Amino acid sequence: MDKQKDFSEWYHTVLEEAKILDQRYSIKGMLVYRKWGLFILKQMQEYLEKLLEENSHEPVLFPVLIPDNVLGKESEHIAGFEEQVFWVTHAGKTPLERKLALRPTSETSIYDMFSLWIRSHTDLPLKVHQSCAVYRYETKHTRPLIRGREFLWNEGHTAFATNEEAEKNLKEIKVIYGKLINELLCLPFQINKRPDWDKFPGAVYTLAFETFMPDGKVLQVGTAHNLGQNFSKVFNITYEDEEGGHKHVYQTSYGPGFGRLLAAVISIHGDDKGLVLPPQIAPTQVVIIPILFKKSEKEAILDYAEEIKTKLQKEGIRVEIDASEERPGAKYYKWELLGVPLRIEIGPRDLKEGKLTLVRRDTGKKETTDVEKLDVNAIFTKIEQNLRETAQKNFDKNIVEVKNLQEFNKNIGSKIVITGWCGEDRCAPKIESKGTILALTDERGKCVVCGAEGRKIRIGKTY
Repeated sequence: MDKQKDFSEWYHTVLEEAKILDQRYSIKGMLVYRKWGLFILKQMQEYLEKLLEENSHEPVLFPVLIPDNVLGKESEHIAGFEEQVFWVTHAGKTPLERKLALRPTSETSIYDMFSLWIRSHTDLPLKVHQSCAVYRYETKHTRPLIRGREFLWNEGHTAFATNEEAEKNLKEIKVIYGKLINELLCLPFQINKRPDWDKFPGAVYTLAFETFMPDGKVLQVGTAHNLGQNFSKVFNITYEDEEGGHKHVYQTSYGPGFGRLLAAVISIHGDDKGLVLPPQIAPTQVVIIPILFKKSEKEAILDYAEEIKTKLQKEGIRVEIDASEERPGAKYYKWELLGVPLRIEIGPRDLKEGKLTLVRRDTGKKETTDVEKLDVNAIFTKIEQNLRETAQKNFDKNIVEVKNLQEFNKNIGSKIVITGWCGEDRCAPKIESKGTILALTDERGKCVVCGAEGRKIRIGKTY
């Protein structure tokens, strides 16, 4: 497999051969997650949920169906989703009195309940989260994990007495999502404030968490929104303050897409051999491969392997022994494809000398160590650091600032481009026809099209 030569073919091959998922389900854009992929998703979910609940978020689980009158309460919001909603219109053969939507997102259903839960200032702040599936009738070209019609995510929803508290909450979410993306998954990212014309429907403003993929495209892996009082006024979410007055709450919502994060992990860390997984999310963290030359050595080597396995399991490490009849080379290929972070080889000499041969998946580096000196968690820390640093260097080198249209056209589509835009409609087509404006910054810059004074923008190709 050649990742650089044909990224799309490489990506689909890894998804299939590593048994991440099966996209042959009879509804286009809906996936069947298999063991390897589902395990990684669950690791992300558990990690994020722990951070959110430490931040006083209450776990909830709302129904998947939303009545049309509830979904349609916030006009800007429903207008942003009206082409993507799946509608349930019948129960058996009986037409429903009201259409029911499969949730495209949960602001409306959750805030309908917030209006019942919040009465007094003592009910605030209210912060909830849920991990669930959402459904959108995606009309563009679907791509597994990246663009589909059912996707898995976690969504958080809040209510506060003041806008200052809402802003503080978003700062905390930046930190929490940063830990998920960069610490757990070892992925680089930037946070872009979306232009007003591209914000979440019903939001005051939207922040997008984005990384950079090997095919030159920007991948949005999460969003966070300041909703102001837009939804609380529509859903009449008010609280009685200490003076007896009634005020509307200030709200935020946010969510990372687990599928897109998985796609980023696969694509950014992977190589021509297959997956390269950060240790914390790997279904199998260590594989032990006995090297058997003679039948007379088999029992002793396998017993040695079991001792090492037991030692590592006591340290909380997920470990397997591959004692199959396949040749060592075939075993190496299999576990490298699956991205197992560390391989331990045990042959007759290792057994005799009380040593182990270690091979890191990220670097391919091989070394020998005494059993007593084996510190797998220390190796995992080095692997994470290397994955993080390597990915960050690649991310940084793919952000370029350009001064003229020739440079802009040369780099857009393969890099994140920083340039200037005057803000005038006459110049917009030459910019927006090439990519998506990720952020309209407050920095001054000369328009790449006409040369007039304007603001700097970040722009790139997106999925």
